[in-house]
Amino acid sequence: MFSTASRGQVGIGTLIVFIAMVLVAAIAAGVLINTAGLLQAQAQSTGEETTAQVSDRIAIGEAVGYSTSSSPAKIDTINITMRLAAGADPINLSKASYTIDTDGSARVIQGNEDYNNIEFYQVQGLNNKPEILAKQEDLMAVEFDIDSIQGIDPIEDGDDVTFIVQAPAGGSTYATLRAPGRIDTDESYILS
Repeated sequence: MFSTASRGQVGIGTLIVFIAMVLVAAIAAGVLINTAGLLQAQAQSTGEETTAQVSDRIAIGEAVGYSTSSSPAKIDTINITMRLAAGADPINLSKASYTIDTDGSARVIQGNEDYNNIEFYQVQGLNNKPEILAKQEDLMAVEFDIDSIQGIDPIEDGDDVTFIVQAPAGGSTYATLRAPGRIDTDESYILS
């Protein structure tokens, strides 16, 4: 006859090994699902930041220079109109950084730190906070007092001015402006 005692012990051992394998597989699956979730969240965050760096830009419009200095006359104030670039989210211009390079002398100006060098004038739009470009139709005139910015020389006849505005999210816009060939005192000029 057959002995059933030894067969039952083998069945219980196999059952214990099977349960242990199922538990290990469940733990491994949990770790994989958790890791996949973390990677997905990180990829989504990176994608949003990258999109902001590319699309959150400021469009630079017209630039007008004013000459109040005399002998020799130089442009000492620049007014630049700015609006949101296509597809950009709202941008606070007081948190943007501005780089001005006038023929060999350059300086980065932080909008929130250098209010005595920069003034914001809302030209178009209904925003209650004049430093924020919220909609595509908002238009802001930003005035830079070149005379009061340390490290920047006033703009002379025929000088090139490189202007860079960087939004807080990282999108940058470049513009190269040229002063007219002759500058007179108390006159305004379009910098092109």
